[in-house]
This record gives sequence, structure tokens and C-alpha cells, in this order.
Amino acid sequence: MSMKRNVSVIAMAVASVTAMSQAQAQTNENASLEDWSYDTIYQQGGIRADNLMDTEVFGPEGEEIGSVENVLITEDNKIGAIIAQVGGFWDIGDTHVLVPWEDVELTDDGVQIPVTEDNADDYGLFDSDWITKQDLSATQQVDDDVATGSRVWKLSELLDDYASIGQGVGYGYVDNVLFSRNGEIQTVVIEADEAYGGDAYAYPFAGYGNGWQPGYTTYSLPYGEDEVGNLEPFDYDEYDGLWDI
Repeated sequence: MSMKRNVSVIAMAVASVTAMSQAQAQTNENASLEDWSYDTIYQQGGIRADNLMDTEVFGPEGEEIGSVENVLITEDNKIGAIIAQVGGFWDIGDTHVLVPWEDVELTDDGVQIPVTEDNADDYGLFDSDWITKQDLSATQQVDDDVATGSRVWKLSELLDDYASIGQGVGYGYVDNVLFSRNGEIQTVVIEADEAYGGDAYAYPFAGYGNGWQPGYTTYSLPYGEDEVGNLEPFDYDEYDGLWDI
């Protein structure tokens, strides 16, 4: 049976400059880190973005066929699909495929997907509502002219973004994103500037549109200097991350 998803392509909704500016400047004065704890995250473990990006991809028979190129996140803060480059040794040559997260199996060495030389076309980038080929200035590219569909964003668009606190005060940069094994975002890890300790600190992810959205170069944290100063550094050694060495 064909694995194609028979759904229509959703066009990317481009926000106006005014709307983007308002969202970027917005902070949540009621947000608090008072009840925020790393304990559950440490206990649960999961997947580090820096390990997932570029991890090895295996076919249904366990053969290595490529690597993860990017990860698509839905508006409910979950992994929706991965984009992988596969097939360099196949007759079709290198190609990018999009595989829904429910079809991805986590293994000790990487991820396993049901893609073969014969069915690779069924996982084409543009055969679902995840990807649109429209040339939109508000999106970043994953490969050639590939842009995400409405309210779907690429993991690469958040990683390494500058991070700010309060009313746009420079704080550090986005060092990592941690996911549970079922693909839900657990936390966003910020590497703080030396002025704020120079360590890694993990924060709740507010979600798409709450201080950040694709196209922004800064991830705005809705906290003041007094709040971030009370947070303990995040200890990666306490986190049971898949593929950690």
C-alpha cells in the first residue's frame, strides 16, 4: 500500500512585519520559574537535538542508508517528522525524504525508517502538508527551496539563535533542545553569557509564536535577570540522553 499521505498542501501563512515585531517584543509578566525543576527531565531522559541532527539513518533491514538532515516540529511542540538524506548508493542517487515521526523507530545507533530504493518516492518532501515550495521571505531553507507549511517549523531554525531576557537584554544562545522519546519538547537549553554564569540552563519552551517564531534570530525568554539568576545550571551528566557517548 502506498505510504503517501493524501492531504492537500497547506500554504505558509506569512505574518506581517508589525505582527512579528509585536510577538518578538512580547514578554509574559506572569511567567515564573518558581515551580520549574529539572528533576522530571533528568528522570525521564530522552533525545538531545544535537544528537538527533545528523544521526545515522537505517533502512528496514538494518542497513545504513543516510543521515538525519532536519527535524520538523508541530505547533503543539512535538516532533512531526524528520527529513533525511538517503540513497547515495542507490540508482536514484542522493535524495531527501520526509518520514512522519510515527514511522521512525529509535535504535541504539540512530533511527530506523521504512524507506527503501523502491518506495523512496512515497516519502517525497512535497507529498504532504509539511512542506511547501513557495518562496517566502519569512522562512529559512532546509534544502534548496524547501520551506515548511503553516505553523510547522524546522529544528535548525531555533538552534544557535541568540537568547534574550527581559526587554531584549542579551543573555546567551540556544544550545540545545531536549525531547522525550515520543517526540515532545521537554526543555530548551540556553548557553548563558559569562555575565550570567557562562553555564547551560534549561527553560520551559513557551511555544511557537510566544517570543519566537521561524525567521527570528533571537529567542526571547519571558524572565527577568533576578529570575534567571536563581536557576541552577543544567547537568547533562544527569540526563539519560539517547546516543550519548
